[in-house]
Amino acid sequence: MKPWRDLLTEDLEKAKVTIAGIALDRNASVGKGAGKAPNRIRKLSGYLPPASKEGVDLTSLKLYDFGNIGHNRTSFSKIEAKAAEIFNLNKFSVFFGGDHSCSIPLESAFYEKTIREGKIPAIIHIDAHPDICDVYDGSRFSHACPNFRAIERGYLGGNVVLLAVRGFEIQELELFSQHPEIEVIKASEVNQRGLESVRHLKNKFDERHNVYLSFDIDAIDPSFAPGTGTPEAFGITSQAALEIIVYLVENLSVKAMDIMEVSPRLDINNVTSWTALKLLYETFASLSVKTTKIGGKDQ
Repeated sequence: MKPWRDLLTEDLEKAKVTIAGIALDRNASVGKGAGKAPNRIRKLSGYLPPASKEGVDLTSLKLYDFGNIGHNRTSFSKIEAKAAEIFNLNKFSVFFGGDHSCSIPLESAFYEKTIREGKIPAIIHIDAHPDICDVYDGSRFSHACPNFRAIERGYLGGNVVLLAVRGFEIQELELFSQHPEIEVIKASEVNQRGLESVRHLKNKFDERHNVYLSFDIDAIDPSFAPGTGTPEAFGITSQAALEIIVYLVENLSVKAMDIMEVSPRLDINNVTSWTALKLLYETFASLSVKTTKIGGKDQ
């Protein structure tokens, strides 16, 4: 079956969503294999009906797939340039990694686009780890570094939210003590309070902001999503991840998102890839709801 089935369009003008993969896992520090995720997820999408879990028909939300815009030999500057082209289309942009270092060039391009629009760039980073190391394992471009690089790029610390976190490096704890404006919502809080732990973000990031939503599959407890390079126990459930992503997409000005760190090589029966794919389809359903609420206009 062809990827994305009846969601796919070859006419870019008709697309409301763009998809691009980054088959890069050179900066993963533990288990690799995330570079295989974009193609695996595409393959599985051919078997998934274009409907949400509640039976919402998604076929009107056409998507255009750019294929993979990077791999292990592609420079970040080239990925950033291609991402800039995609953002300039003013469509909801989705990227599949790849390890989480892939977010570095994506968030850089998003920053530039948002500043040009006169908006405030913001990041909501859903991950077991803060990924805010300056240097990790001798590299400034490790998958543990995207949020430090984002702040270095120009994002204000107060506009970066780290969500579902439960695995900290000492250098990150020291950074948080020096910069309390960086909001950290731990997995334990999400597990205790559920959606209430994120509702305030609707007011934190208002219409002045453009939000980049970065989702690492390891935010979900490895009992639900084992196929990832750095599994961390005591995570959130796949249901909690779904509720949070749906809430953020429906209520905030989320313009782009990525799904990172799915490793088919480390997976069991593709369960982690399927989880990522189902989360994406529920995001599509949320976009449909959002479009309906504002009278059918594209965002």
